[in-house]
Amino acid sequence: MAGILDNVIFAAFLCLIGGVATSSQGAVNAKLGQYSGQGLSSTIVFCIGALTSLIYFLIEVQGRPPADLASRLAEAPWWAWSGGVIGALFVIINILTIPKLGAGTTSAIIVCAQLVFSCIIDNFQFFGITYRTYTLWRGLATAGLICCVAAIAKF
Repeated sequence: MAGILDNVIFAAFLCLIGGVATSSQGAVNAKLGQYSGQGLSSTIVFCIGALTSLIYFLIEVQGRPPADLASRLAEAPWWAWSGGVIGALFVIINILTIPKLGAGTTSAIIVCAQLVFSCIIDNFQFFGITYRTYTLWRGLATAGLICCVAAIAKF
């Protein structure tokens, strides 16, 4: 699988699928929240997500986890364990805001914040990410994103 992920076009295609999935996820989760309650819908989503991730893990390791997995996990920085909390926060925020703001406005605000903070992560190398400078072009794109959010949200 690593070989195919080295292909930039395939990686970009996966990102497109991820964008569609993320946009759909918020609306789907919000609808489930109307039937089950917001807290329970988040729990259901993460239980199903955990099962899906477990299946992917078992396929990836061909049913045999690495022998040194425990020691490798012990070496991870403390903040590397926060992904589940961040993911839950994302799902809960979507469940709470889509019924109020709509899928388009919610997604626009989230994507804008995601892109701006991602540029900050790149520029300051947070979380061990490779350095990418915050250029004038990125600054102009940021301003454009904010304008797009305002247009979509009709502020």
